[in-house]
Amino acid sequence: MGKIQIDTQKEKNRISASVLNLADQDLDKIDFLIKRANENYRDIVSEAEYPRASSFGFGERDELESKDDYLKDWEEYSIWKEKK
Repeated sequence: MGKIQIDTQKEKNRISASVLNLADQDLDKIDFLIKRANENYRDIVSEAEYPRASSFGFGERDELESKDDYLKDWEEYSIWKEKK
């Protein structure tokens, strides 16, 4: 199993939570997600914490739609974190 290569424990915890969220209980996905996180952890964190918002490119949605997506995404991610 790979290791998350980041300097701070706070960021390591955030990336680890993102990996677990995206793996969605599929242990076979974890190594792949860790590898992706080590290449660019921002992609993994964005996909886990803000799946709706990260699925759109810049300028594809107006400000109100984007804000609504961010709020819904964060609410769902917060509920997921509380369960774990």
